[in-house]
Amino acid sequence: MKTKASVTIIGCLIACLSFSFACAADRVIIGNVSRTVEQLPNYAATDKGFFAQEGIQGDVVLIGSTDTLIQALIAGQVQVAIVDPSAAINAVERGASLKIIGGTVPIAAYTLVGCPKYKTIKDLKGTTVGVVSLVSGSTIFLREMLKAEGLELNRDYSIIQNGPTTQRLASLKACNTSATMILGGDLPRSRELGFPEIARLHDYIPNLQFHSLIVDGRWAESNNQLTVRYLKAMVRAMQWAHANREQAADLVTKRTGIPIKFTRATVDEYLSQGIISRDGSVNREGFQRLIDLMGERLFKSRPYPAPEKYLDLSYLRRAQQELGISAGR
Repeated sequence: MKTKASVTIIGCLIACLSFSFACAADRVIIGNVSRTVEQLPNYAATDKGFFAQEGIQGDVVLIGSTDTLIQALIAGQVQVAIVDPSAAINAVERGASLKIIGGTVPIAAYTLVGCPKYKTIKDLKGTTVGVVSLVSGSTIFLREMLKAEGLELNRDYSIIQNGPTTQRLASLKACNTSATMILGGDLPRSRELGFPEIARLHDYIPNLQFHSLIVDGRWAESNNQLTVRYLKAMVRAMQWAHANREQAADLVTKRTGIPIKFTRATVDEYLSQGIISRDGSVNREGFQRLIDLMGERLFKSRPYPAPEKYLDLSYLRRAQQELGISAGR
């Protein structure tokens, strides 16, 4: 036991040499739903050494459902969830102490694609649409898009939770489901598989906050320096991606397995259009719009809460200040 304890102490001391107050305890378990282009900042923070330079061991786990990921966050099984904030908003309204401390994707870039025999939203009447999660942002957006075309959930169509993008596209290929929402990074693969693009979210609900950095507020408060360092690494990763587009596309291909012929164009589009953040800021207008979309089902009456109920950007402001940058949004 004594020898084992000595090895542990030595290992910890070695880890601390490069960062005086970092130690083996500075492990951060980061939860994602799946491997996508939108996770580029997370890939860069790990592979380009930004976590290591901040004294952090960033370990990523894939949890294929948004609501399951949020449950893991509440249970302390992960420290950060990088996902759309809708499930976190739901959890806060049920008493969870979650906080959004920053964002990586301030604009939701979704497209509704279908089994080849369905070409329009109205064609989906009487069918079953596949979703990643019953409470995810993409499902909320889907309902609003179909509602705009006169289709109501459970009256005109049903939804089924059938997992990450690869599983949902497989379901489409067999026409077991009629349509599903996919992110821009998955569009080239979807086109190659022959799925028609039925509608784009932007044409129905523009400017929605998407992937956000979500933590348990109590964990962040107890680990405030670590939280700031985590955000510094993520912001540096975002800035690296914007300055190194070709390398960023190569990194996405390496991490997702999506061919470079697809990732190169998608990464360039995402960075050019600001779909990947430069500085970790939250799109407050887009966040309020998400709250308003959720409001009818989640809150008893108006006015709906302001974003500040769910946000704590004090850590991000400190990270940006230490990096010498100003917030964009």
